[in-house]
Amino acid sequence: MTISETKIYPINTGWLEGDLGTYIFWKGPAGKKKWQPVYCYYIDTGEYKILVDTGLCDEERATKYHHKCEKRGCLQVHEHLKQKLGVDPDEIDAIVFTHLHWDHVQNMKEFKNARYIAPKAEIEMAYNPLPLYYRTYESPVLGIEPAYNGCAFEMIDKETEVLPGITMFPTPGHSVGHMGVTVATTGGDIVICGDAIFEARNLEPNEDEKWRYWVPARFVNSYEGWKSVEEIDKRADYVLPCHDEQCGDHEFYPFEGMKKRERRKFIPGYHFYFGDMPPGAARASEDSHKD
Repeated sequence: MTISETKIYPINTGWLEGDLGTYIFWKGPAGKKKWQPVYCYYIDTGEYKILVDTGLCDEERATKYHHKCEKRGCLQVHEHLKQKLGVDPDEIDAIVFTHLHWDHVQNMKEFKNARYIAPKAEIEMAYNPLPLYYRTYESPVLGIEPAYNGCAFEMIDKETEVLPGITMFPTPGHSVGHMGVTVATTGGDIVICGDAIFEARNLEPNEDEKWRYWVPARFVNSYEGWKSVEEIDKRADYVLPCHDEQCGDHEFYPFEGMKKRERRKFIPGYHFYFGDMPPGAARASEDSHKD
């Protein structure tokens, strides 16, 4: 593998209707709907063929059990690979899952030679979900068979380079075990964000509230979620969320002329939460210095 060969291809597997105030933006205009794409990503490093997530199921199943869905001509991930990119599903070496929510795991059994790599805490939640998340993980309690039924995962529980140039790192908050995926490229470190952010706009301020980030409203832990957004901001030269329409503007990443974003950009009047405590505001207790 050489960084010069690595390319990331966005694959839109369909569209879901989301709420701007209960999903996409915390304190957004609740009740206002927006159609969101559901992207997964195909990575070709020259040595390995990798998927990050596998996207949506068919329109009928998605609408029946989850959110209003329109495919709009989008193919299932395995069909897209074969018909649009000329990649046979059997060529995929590994599938790296950011998390195991229903819209990120469909059709994974179509990749017969792939390793399934996922966060440990997500695997544990998926097979024994909190009742509030029965639907999110397609629990058999509801009479649904989840896409990963019968699959064996490789569990990751800390920052790990799972393949050369492909690193998973913790970004919990949206879900209990969520992880981002950093891909080393000639355009810098591209972070595939999963649902830690829904849109790149989540990294920008909410001016009305004076928040440094306008974080998503769909989370299991808002504290961890904010910390994860800051972590992405610190690491990413470019971000690829899974529900941002603009990610489909280019056939692959990095593209010619792609500009690196400014990591952890300081904006006057807006504060980071982690690492921004004023000097002298806190100190370790004297006992902590004793043997």
